[in-house]
Amino acid sequence: MSSNHSAAKPSRGARLVLIGLCVVLAALAIFGIAKRVHARHELAEDTHRNAIATVATIAPKAAPKDQALALPGTVASWQDAQVYARTTGYVAKWYVDIGAKVKKGQRLADLDTPDVDNQLLQGKAQMRTDQANETFAKVTADRYAKLATQGLVAQQTADQYLAQYRADVATVQADQANVARLQNMEDFKHIDAPYDGIVTQRNLNIGALVDAGASGSNLFVIADTSKLRVYVDVPETYAASVHISMPADVTLNTYGAKPIVGTVARTADALDPNTRTLRTEIDVDNGDQLLVPGVYANVKLALSTATHNYIVPANTLLFRSEGLRVALVDGQQHIHLQSVTLGRDFGSTVEITEGLNDNDRIVLSPSDSLYEGQQVNVTGPNQAQKQRMP
Repeated sequence: MSSNHSAAKPSRGARLVLIGLCVVLAALAIFGIAKRVHARHELAEDTHRNAIATVATIAPKAAPKDQALALPGTVASWQDAQVYARTTGYVAKWYVDIGAKVKKGQRLADLDTPDVDNQLLQGKAQMRTDQANETFAKVTADRYAKLATQGLVAQQTADQYLAQYRADVATVQADQANVARLQNMEDFKHIDAPYDGIVTQRNLNIGALVDAGASGSNLFVIADTSKLRVYVDVPETYAASVHISMPADVTLNTYGAKPIVGTVARTADALDPNTRTLRTEIDVDNGDQLLVPGVYANVKLALSTATHNYIVPANTLLFRSEGLRVALVDGQQHIHLQSVTLGRDFGSTVEITEGLNDNDRIVLSPSDSLYEGQQVNVTGPNQAQKQRMP
């Protein structure tokens, strides 16, 4: 009985093995729990880290003060004259056609004016009649003046003949003015060039009836192309930088790429309220007559702006419903959506005229999901992004 109880009781060595096995199992369980806790902690950190967007930033580059402004322009002749008839008549002959170069006073056309001719003849005849009456009235007035001094006639009678003489003198003066007017009308039957230029339009044919004054159609259009006027509209941002006598390069695509040097002759000194632009005139010498008015021109002005503009990559812009924005990162690495005003577009870069400062950090290629006040991580731009800046 005693021997059986001894056999059933485990030995000391077996107990130690059992204890050791329990300790190993407990250690393995603790290690597994600790590993899972560490993995969960790392997952939480990764999740938190990935929840904050990482952005690359770049500083804006100041635009140069002196910059060339290219604008489209319209070329016009130095002056244009629409030649009208000053007397009514029929076209008897014309001497020049379109493209003809004419000198000041050169005959352009002749008109046949029978009505004016007859009126002039009638006016001259009437003047001769009134001159004869004036001569007779003077003789009569002188005679009665002598008789009045001798007391042979009343002084009132002498005064009446003197008044008649003076009226006849006034009548002759009126006749002379009328004849002079009709003579001018007669002389206007010859259409002459008002200045040196080129005939750009001819609107008459032999036998056609033309009316005097601007109520009828013009007979010729003469253009003076010894100099040309180039008109451009300068935007409001650069209007203050335009001044008289500043040089301008004018390029005409029709005549090759070599620019023609001109000077700013005058400006409107007021902005167009509809376009907010300053009408500017540039004078170009055309003494060799190689250029013609009416062509399209590209005008380049070297302007010095008083404003502080910046050049930034085009991929920094955000087009939102509330307007154009760029994403800035403040000192606490929070996003601020800044409103900006766009200037010139250079393709890969753009000019910002308002909204930026020197110390701003602009987000490159911002996501459309960025919002005001969002926390971000900041990294510098890579080399490719740096190369995009001018």
